[in-house]
Order: sequence, then structure tokens, then C-alpha cells
Amino acid sequence: MTVDGRLSRRDFLRLRTTERGRLLEVSCRALFMRCADARIVNEDVVEWEPWMGEPPPVIHRRSADDLLEAFEQDLRDVRVLRLLDAEWLDSIDGAPRIEAAIGAFRARGGVVETEERNVGSKR
Repeated sequence: MTVDGRLSRRDFLRLRTTERGRLLEVSCRALFMRCADARIVNEDVVEWEPWMGEPPPVIHRRSADDLLEAFEQDLRDVRVLRLLDAEWLDSIDGAPRIEAAIGAFRARGGVVETEERNVGSKR
């Protein structure tokens, strides 16, 4: 979702309707990376002067709690959850919260599928 609550293109591409109902496709690797990025602390640069060149970037990141809350919200609206590269789930800081959300999703009758995308690269 965008800041003003509208669906972004990325959200739209991962939510689809199938013959079994609405499907949410989640890359666990991407979720891991976003949660890891959320832990990065931005340092405020207060001593920047125009003569120093380009100003430091202003990066707005969602917190890990925001990401996990959005995941839980998305699960409320779908019938099928497809986890891509599910082996990344155990490495996410919020893994217990994610597992609890998936467990609650299954208890409501949701279907969970797993799919490995990089099968050929493993030895």
C-alpha cells in the first residue's frame, strides 16, 4: 500500500484472483530483506552545507512491525497464500509472528502453498 492507502503496483501484482479465490504471493526472501532494511538506523545529517555537494539521501523505510502488520492484514483478504522461497522465513526477526499469522490463516480455512524458485541453483 502507498502512504495514502492506495494499492501500489507491487501490491497489485502479488494479489490475484484464481479459481480457488484470492491469492497472495509472498517472496519470503524479499520479506526478509525488507525486515532487515527496517532495522537500519538512519543518522540525521545536521552539519550538511550546500558547498559540500549533493545532500544526503532521505530514505523513508517502513518499520518491521509495519511490514508484519501489512502481511497479517493481507492474509485477512485472501483464500490462498503462496510462499516463494519459504526457507527464508526462519531467518526473519519476526518469524514467530509470521508463523502465528500463517497458523491463524490455516485455522480460518486458508490454503498455504510453498514454491521454490531457485531449485536449480542449490547443490
